[in-house]
Amino acid sequence: MKRKIATVLFALLFLAGFGVLAYPTISNQWNTYRQSRLISEYKEVTENTDTEDFSREWEKARRYDESITVNQPMSADVFSGGGQEEKDSGYWNVLNIAGDGMMGYISIPKINVELAIYHGTSDEVLQTGVGHIEGTKLPIGGEGNHTVLAAHRGLPSARLFTDIDQLEEGDEFYLHIL
Repeated sequence: MKRKIATVLFALLFLAGFGVLAYPTISNQWNTYRQSRLISEYKEVTENTDTEDFSREWEKARRYDESITVNQPMSADVFSGGGQEEKDSGYWNVLNIAGDGMMGYISIPKINVELAIYHGTSDEVLQTGVGHIEGTKLPIGGEGNHTVLAAHRGLPSARLFTDIDQLEEGDEFYLHIL
């Protein structure tokens, strides 16, 4: 009887240890899969958007950027969650073509990263993707337009920007917006 209990305890201890060691790999694979699905859905929505809606959305983004003469000073905690009143604001309605808060995605070929870019920088956003800091210009390009994006490095559940230190001056990254 004691031998059976010892065997069962050893098996449980082995499984627990294996689970602890496998968690980062499994959770990163899950996040990678989730990101690829989100990006695929975003591509599908943007490809099925007619030219008139596309132009209207792009013009809304330009008007929003024109309203920001300089990046706004951060008067509140930019990494706190956005309340419903904030999600009803003009900011949340620009570049939100699918209505899910995703404004595009970033790809960095050198480190093999493709991550969704969301409105805001709540904890929920930063646990799974890249957040755009409200009060800075939208990532639509143009001379003198500077956008600020935020993402974690080295979370146990997702790699996100873990390998960003491997980038060097001259390496390219791409922002896919609309």
